[in-house]
Amino acid sequence: MLVPQSSGTEYSDKVIMNATRYSYDMKAPVGPPMWRDDCLGQRQSPINLDDVDSISTVFPPLEWYGHWDNREEGFMMRNTWHSAEVEYMGEMPFIKGGPLTAEYILAQVHFHWGTSGNSGSEHSLDTHFFGMEAHLVHYKAEYGSVSAAAGRLDGLVVVGIFFRSSRGNNPELNGIVSKLEEIIEGNNSTRINGDAMEWLEGYSDMQNYYTYLGSLTTPPCSEIVTWIVMKEPAIIGERQVFNESSL
Repeated sequence: MLVPQSSGTEYSDKVIMNATRYSYDMKAPVGPPMWRDDCLGQRQSPINLDDVDSISTVFPPLEWYGHWDNREEGFMMRNTWHSAEVEYMGEMPFIKGGPLTAEYILAQVHFHWGTSGNSGSEHSLDTHFFGMEAHLVHYKAEYGSVSAAAGRLDGLVVVGIFFRSSRGNNPELNGIVSKLEEIIEGNNSTRINGDAMEWLEGYSDMQNYYTYLGSLTTPPCSEIVTWIVMKEPAIIGERQVFNESSL
């Protein structure tokens, strides 16, 4: 699916760094009301996705390489103060095909979640929000790094995956959820098992997604992102995502 957006060219050339200061607290000095100076432009994300305002388009197959491999080196998971972020060890995965005209290398995977099954995701689908949304952040291979891609209009590709909550736990996510208690404090990190990202394999042949040109969803809100948001949500147990001892 292709979601039409106006082709504005304004974007921030600030380097994307973990040190970017912002908060989700509406009352904080660096909370969302203070983002407006950065988050200006004509292709800001997130947006609502739906079939009514989308154009059905046929792309070449979207191809994934290495995202769900069982890795002997395992993964590192870190509390970035804003999210739980998974970093791959060893050779980095990449994505190509679909709406993309080049290869994009995976930099990290992070999660956005809320306090109920209908809040927490950044994008919405037919005005419905999900309890969680994963973002797989990729940078264009020819730029060499996320920071080098930060000032390029085609710098990043982010694959978004919704999570629908269920009463029963999803055992494929236990490798991540069981380790969250080890990174409760900001900047803490822990190693997770090499099979922790195998749940992504369910998307290996899925070609039903929304794509549009947008931006980072937090400061500096640079309009450098090609979004690919999978239409089919993953499943996560209510206790896995909303239990205070986990996410």
